[in-house]
Amino acid sequence: MISWRKFWRRLGIVLNLRDPPNLPHYGWSYFDHLIAVYVTLDASDPRANAVITKSSERPDDLTWGDVFLLENIVFSLQPPEVVNRNTWIIRERFREIACPSVYEKYTSSNPPTETDTPAKLAMLKADLTRILDVLHWHYSLIPMRERMRRSLTKRCILSVVVYTILLGAFLLFVCHRHRFEFAAMLACVIYWGILGGFVSSQRRMETIPNDGDPLISVFGLDSADYYLWLSPLLGATFATVLLFMFIGGILTGTVFPAFYAPQAGKEVLSNFWFAWETVPTTAVEYGKLFLWAFLAGFAERLVPDSLDRLASKLSPSDKAPTARSTAIDSKTPQQSGEGVSEATTKISPETLQNVMHTGETPIGSEKKEDNKP
Repeated sequence: MISWRKFWRRLGIVLNLRDPPNLPHYGWSYFDHLIAVYVTLDASDPRANAVITKSSERPDDLTWGDVFLLENIVFSLQPPEVVNRNTWIIRERFREIACPSVYEKYTSSNPPTETDTPAKLAMLKADLTRILDVLHWHYSLIPMRERMRRSLTKRCILSVVVYTILLGAFLLFVCHRHRFEFAAMLACVIYWGILGGFVSSQRRMETIPNDGDPLISVFGLDSADYYLWLSPLLGATFATVLLFMFIGGILTGTVFPAFYAPQAGKEVLSNFWFAWETVPTTAVEYGKLFLWAFLAGFAERLVPDSLDRLASKLSPSDKAPTARSTAIDSKTPQQSGEGVSEATTKISPETLQNVMHTGETPIGSEKKEDNKP
């Protein structure tokens, strides 16, 4: 038989016309078990009766706090022999939910175990009541933490889908239609950097500890949405910087992508020609480029550490010239009537080769290609 009361309540929740119940379905199962235990005690408590009345008259308003209040009342009404038998069960629940260091400190505090006198029984009940408080604190915050984690994951997946659609259905189509090879390559590099940033943000959320105080993990997840836009932004930026490090020959070797060399007579390229000619040589080089772009977003310290090593390896002779020499050298060959001075400071090939300690071919030893293969 259809319960029209439940039907209209659920319909209102689906249509967002009323707030969902505070207690999930598994919370009601736990609450029903506590009521059964309370009835078997053959004792009465006005606070427990008020909670039971509330669950009947206003079920949507029942909270975890009401459930935990009923459990504490039930525990306080239990006879000594039942309390004694429930001691190990409650402490085992605490051991499973607490981190090892916390439980070790608890056991080293010599918790009470005897119930042969009223004073010892009172001490044992106080100890177990405090454990129940900690358990209730975890039970109420763990579902909240998992909902926040699930919400952040859904937002991350939705963002990846949006970026993929924009890249595949719009940007790459336009670039292919107008033969903008460099723009298509740059868009793919940015996309893989963003994707690496999203994966990095998800791994960062997974590293938020699940043990210990659950409120700390809730605080961490509450501020984790900050990384949903920061990590992809940094990933796109670092992937672009890494691309120009490859194009500039700062990073070379078999593990790094190779690009087309300028055509003969066009060593001094305009921006337009640069955007048309600078692309990887083969499909294998494209794969290397996109892999490094993903790593630039995934390992956020990859590009900054490479730039730091490059800056730290600048010898004193590689420093910028003085203000006077800069003013003299700033003249163009047409203004001074002379060629570019051979004393212009340059970064040594050895410095460039050792930036990431992975280059295999010395800078300048590659043979430039005159035409695309």
